[in-house]
Amino acid sequence: MQETTTHSAKPPYKSVAVALLFSVLLGPLGLLYASFWGGVAMIGLAMLVFSAKLLFTSSLFWISCSIWAVGAVESYNRRLAKSET
Repeated sequence: MQETTTHSAKPPYKSVAVALLFSVLLGPLGLLYASFWGGVAMIGLAMLVFSAKLLFTSSLFWISCSIWAVGAVESYNRRLAKSET
C-alpha cells in the first residue's frame, strides 16, 4: 500500500539582508524585491524627489526606501510563519 501525501507549495521566506542590499544599492528599484506595490509607489515618488535636485531630500528618500524594504520583508516573513502553524 502506498500512502499519498499532499504538499502545499508555500512561497519561500525572503532574506532581510538581500532586501537591504538591493534597496541600498538600487533605492526604489531594490524595494521591488520586498514590496512590489511599495516599489512602484516609490519609483513614482522618486521621479518627483530627484527632479527637485535637493541632495538632503534625496538622501532621506533613499534611506526611507531601505527602511521600508527591511520592514516589508520582516512583515512578509511573519505572515508566512503564521500561516504555517
